[in-house]
Amino acid sequence: MKILIVPMAAMAETSGPSSRCRILAKGFAEAGLKVATCRAEDVNYRPIEGIKNYYLEIPMPMGLPAPIAKRVFPFAQKTGITARKQVDSFDQVLFMTGNLNYSYIAHSVASVSKAIEAFHPDIVYSEFNISAIIAAHIANVPLCCTVSYPTQHEYANKPELSKGLNRYLKEEGLSEVDSALQLFDLADRSFCPSIPELEPIQKEHMFFCGTLKRKRKCIPGGSRNKIVVYMGNGTVSARKMKKVITEAFLKSAYEVYIASSYLEKEDLGNIHIAPRWDFEELLDTAVLFINHGGQNSIADGLLHGVPQIMIPGKIFERKYNADSIEKNNAGAILSSEEFTSDSVRRTAERVIGSEVMMENARKLGDKLVSAGGIETILQEIRKPATL
Repeated sequence: MKILIVPMAAMAETSGPSSRCRILAKGFAEAGLKVATCRAEDVNYRPIEGIKNYYLEIPMPMGLPAPIAKRVFPFAQKTGITARKQVDSFDQVLFMTGNLNYSYIAHSVASVSKAIEAFHPDIVYSEFNISAIIAAHIANVPLCCTVSYPTQHEYANKPELSKGLNRYLKEEGLSEVDSALQLFDLADRSFCPSIPELEPIQKEHMFFCGTLKRKRKCIPGGSRNKIVVYMGNGTVSARKMKKVITEAFLKSAYEVYIASSYLEKEDLGNIHIAPRWDFEELLDTAVLFINHGGQNSIADGLLHGVPQIMIPGKIFERKYNADSIEKNNAGAILSSEEFTSDSVRRTAERVIGSEVMMENARKLGDKLVSAGGIETILQEIRKPATL
């Protein structure tokens, strides 16, 4: 069986689709499948050893000309301009990242179509990439998609943002949509990397697969001394994150690790900053994970039994994820306005001191693992009648 994986591309730092793509590619290859990817070499890109990658364009934010976007967007992210934008649906995410721009759709569908023609996959696997969905539909290749509760069309949508998409669909003789999110319903099988306790989706041909990562042994609470911080993009500016976290924990008893592609590598006593860290290793001995409420970050914290402080900002999906963790008493939410050194320090003391939160995080992590991960996906796509 041959499978082509296509993650959503973005100029922004957004580790979810790209990191899941790497895990899926390696897992499928280890299981004996022939795997290729079609990935844009954006800020989230890293080569996968032994896996061929086909070319995919990088979308420009808001469909801006590339020379302007490449100068303006990094500045907007670093200074916090993007954090002030209210985002109410995944349609807006696709629009803001440039994935709904007519010209980009035309070029990216053509790129994925070329990859399909060259690789001849039995399955196209879309990691929130709408161009891959369209290309697979045109080529009549069975399609799998990653889905989540808050990115469903039924949860929230912005039909007015689909003009470019519908222009392309009409030109190709395909059915127009009310919003881009309805494209995900074209999948023959969908997989949610979560559990019903966190994302209660009820749809046909949709399977909960929990975490795609393997469970690691949780280090006892008394042996932990790290605080891990990751904000992705569009929630808190890199500059503000560094300032607040440093003021809150400098010279504390904790070793603090801040990850941001918009910050230079630096050590300030017990505060350690780098574009990337090995979260798998750090979370093993962490007492707290401060993050933006992204789906991958939430799952990573739970997998390691680490309670969380989440600052979802104005992003609808992150708000939903953070609410789910707080309702399950495995962490606490701070608004962007509450993201101050005093508030972070006080909340951290409360969360770190809660044995209940740590135990709830561990239990949810166990449930994420029991959902089967890649094995669940493999089991479904290997069924003769599935696709």
